[in-house]
Amino acid sequence: MKRIYYLFTFILLSAVSSCNKYLDILPDDKPVLEDAFKDKYNAEKYLFTCYNSLPNVVNPTNTLGISGGGDIIYSEKNTGGGFSAGPPATQMAFLKGNNVANPYVNFWDGANGASRNIWQGIRHCNVFLNHIRVEDGGPRDLDESTRDKWIAEVKAIKAYLHLYLFQLYGPIPIMDEVIPISAKGEELEIYREPVDKVVDYIVQTLDEAIENLPTIGELDIVSEYGRFTKTIALSVKAKTLVLAASPLFNNNNNYNGFKDKRGIELFPVGDSKARWERALAACDAAVRAAEEDGAVIMVTTDGGNNAIRGINSTNINDTTKAMVSLRQAVTASWNPEVIWAVNESTTVLQRWATMLSNDEYFNLAGSAGSDIGQRQSPTLNVVEMFYSSKGVPIEEDSDWETKGWYQNRYNTQLPDAEHSKYFIKEGQETAVLHFNRCLRFYASVGFDGGIWEGREKPLSEASFPNMMRHFGSGFKHSEAYGGYPFSGYLAKKLSHLKTTYTETRITLMREDYSFPVIRLADMYLLLAESLNEVGGPTQMDSHGHNAFYYLDVIRARVGMEGVVDSWNKYASARFKSKPSTEGGLRQIIRRERMNELAFEGHFYYDVRRWLMAEEMFNRPILGWNKDGENKADFYNVRVLAQPRFSMKDYLMPIRTNTLLQSKTLVQNPGW
Repeated sequence: MKRIYYLFTFILLSAVSSCNKYLDILPDDKPVLEDAFKDKYNAEKYLFTCYNSLPNVVNPTNTLGISGGGDIIYSEKNTGGGFSAGPPATQMAFLKGNNVANPYVNFWDGANGASRNIWQGIRHCNVFLNHIRVEDGGPRDLDESTRDKWIAEVKAIKAYLHLYLFQLYGPIPIMDEVIPISAKGEELEIYREPVDKVVDYIVQTLDEAIENLPTIGELDIVSEYGRFTKTIALSVKAKTLVLAASPLFNNNNNYNGFKDKRGIELFPVGDSKARWERALAACDAAVRAAEEDGAVIMVTTDGGNNAIRGINSTNINDTTKAMVSLRQAVTASWNPEVIWAVNESTTVLQRWATMLSNDEYFNLAGSAGSDIGQRQSPTLNVVEMFYSSKGVPIEEDSDWETKGWYQNRYNTQLPDAEHSKYFIKEGQETAVLHFNRCLRFYASVGFDGGIWEGREKPLSEASFPNMMRHFGSGFKHSEAYGGYPFSGYLAKKLSHLKTTYTETRITLMREDYSFPVIRLADMYLLLAESLNEVGGPTQMDSHGHNAFYYLDVIRARVGMEGVVDSWNKYASARFKSKPSTEGGLRQIIRRERMNELAFEGHFYYDVRRWLMAEEMFNRPILGWNKDGENKADFYNVRVLAQPRFSMKDYLMPIRTNTLLQSKTLVQNPGW
């Protein structure tokens, strides 16, 4: 049985920052702990304290996946409307590079833009686990089945918090018990553990939790949605093992020889297919559990519950259904595709992702700067990653090559009748790049002249963003009001179909939603990736499906043909055989994740675990000319930023002061 400590703190906390206000080190907190676990009511409050330790996944001011991944760009000079001194720390780490003196988004110490101190959250979990049982002073009015479920939930939270640090820092200490304030000598020596040991600990802790976690059907729909279930824990386990099997930690020779102060190697050596086999088994199990819970790829039946006036279940067509379905997979709370969602406020995210029409923007009088959003701006680099209308990359599409669309993609033209019905507002000249694109693009990206469906308007009168200076969403009074899309695009996908701005006074009329951390499409894509890495295009899972099966199910939502047929029928000759090889299918699966999960917080972690960030982020970050006052001026490609990314940037630095005060810790490679 674990030791019980009434005087507790992590040495990581006390050593690294004695003046930090979050250090609630109490000389005698025994009465406090006795009160916390004296009965069921107070113990449940402490359980919620553990849940509250989970880091944010929605707010763009402190969430790396939402604003720090390189897929979204803010202006460095944009200081109004909620920016006190330029972009948030998440974006500054990308724009300026991180540092060791005061790292941006420092989750190790809970500083400089980090939404939580993760070690403090782990401590809360350990305190709960050390005191919840009756023999340890826990509540006697708590039935044992509930006690077991709560213990399982807290173990799952603790495992997830370790995973969160692991994906940012690599080798981390394993904190499985509370260190007493009276500890001395070896008890105070905290070491970073090898990657494989960290992964095994996370997986073991999740396995222990899974035994007593409920299924989704056993949750109270009113009060318990968002809490850990068996399927959530199985999915987190799968994500942990996929990360461990990915190139960042599997056969990454750049980390060879990196040891801690005990002389122990912290990174695995060599390429191990066994890691992918383990990941495949975990992904298979997670997907099977999700399907047993009733999870399916979300396809709307009503066009967003009257979000598009005149569209309902009796008259919705396939095109509208496809675009709306992808947006609803993200913005319809607890839709059938959601495996895990959180109930954080989406106010800031939607404000920053939602367009202003001309009518709205010309009524700025009386509005506070914080009311104006429009910052969640995808880069032109990412926009070009979306598929063509035939479901292949635009640089591989035979029509885009032979008809000159790719070579002339930055030129402009007026929409024809086909495009103006659903995609581009009639009479709005826009880039060739915005024509003949997949429905994922039109559902995900708000672009100059593009139809913004929803807002309780009919498609015939749909809103559209005008990105030029002095118009609509364009750069206008940025110093005073702060909000404009720096690249000339907006992440429309993150704005609920009903969310809009009032036209008389600029006020966000938002429709809140539970943000999906994990949805079924994500797990299908991880399963497809694992299948391919284990045995290539022919590898089967427990249900006899190969990678193509899962890719094609997801693609069908947005009206695309299957992978093999699409490349065979529509790709240029030199790309037609791409799906038939393990390497070619690997590229396709990665591109599918970028298309399907765009702007949802996955890009940051995916490009790093794939070791693709050096290639992607040493190129100029591109966008349109924000100062353009007409179409000819606006549609000129500009370099918005020139980040510098090297091997050391794949893992976050630990603050120098932290290392000085904890002598047994070592810095990440390159820092």
